Amino acid sequence: MPSAVPELPGELERAQAPSWRGAAREWLLPSRTMRRRLGPFALGLAYIAAVGLLGGLRGDHVAVGLLGLLDLYNERSRLFLRRFFPFILTGVLFDSMRYFYWQGIAGRVHVAEPYLFERAWFGVGGRTLNELFLEHHAPALDLACGFAYLVYVGEYLGLAFVLFWRGRLDAVTTFARSFLIVNVMGYVTYFVYAAAPPWYVTQYGLGPARLDVRPAAAAAHRFDALLGTRFFDEMYGRGVDVFGAYPSLHVAYPLIAAILAFRLPELRWARWPAVAFFLLMCLSAVYLQHHYVTDVVLGIAYAVAALAAVSAWERRRAPAAG
Repeated sequence: MPSAVPELPGELERAQAPSWRGAAREWLLPSRTMRRRLGPFALGLAYIAAVGLLGGLRGDHVAVGLLGLLDLYNERSRLFLRRFFPFILTGVLFDSMRYFYWQGIAGRVHVAEPYLFERAWFGVGGRTLNELFLEHHAPALDLACGFAYLVYVGEYLGLAFVLFWRGRLDAVTTFARSFLIVNVMGYVTYFVYAAAPPWYVTQYGLGPARLDVRPAAAAAHRFDALLGTRFFDEMYGRGVDVFGAYPSLHVAYPLIAAILAFRLPELRWARWPAVAFFLLMCLSAVYLQHHYVTDVVLGIAYAVAALAAVSAWERRRAPAAG
């Protein structure tokens, strides 16, 4: 009686090949049966046109707008676009602030108040931790903290990608919604309470806020200096939120990721690495002069609040969906 299990390596490869080819076809070949719709693609074109009319159109704007093509290609690409749309929307919202940021914060920037609060509550020897780190730093910490600042969004997205490939679409949605909500909370705070970061105080003092200042890499420039790169100059050269110290969204993202890693069995392998990365980010935010300890505490609170809001909303929707 012939064996049901392939015995030769070649037979084993042939037995497995169809499943791999099938998966590749799902992603690479356009669908012949999917019903097309023009809405998402038209929305992407409208975004490109709007940025072009407002000024400052770049290649990345065009790339974001053309993501609408994913909705037209096949079922898998449409599903990917749908689940990751909150991430895309977050980027669009952040980039759009360049059109109204400075008008929105004019006359309402807090410079001395955050610094004095930090020194009173978290100071050491009459100085902030930021001021101590300016005097006491090391190449190993420069590299570790700079690396954390480079990949903090990638860590969050990476875990969402893992869940997507494993078919945990509900968890991907939680990741995406939490990312959008915590960012919207942070962006609103930038306008309600515009706060100068530590690097600004070091460079310009505690006087009235200057509105001709551009975002700066601050102590993260030491990472680039050690490696001969320009990562942070290019990264911060595209930003506008100079006075967005409150809260630290750098801290919020890895905390949400760590909490969700402990909730999801598919991410059990990432639990303690995610916790370690969160703690490194807390240090990095202060060490690199971008945030006070106060901002870190606020980032933690915002992360917990955003995830709690999303989780509560999803629980309420679950009975109706079932």
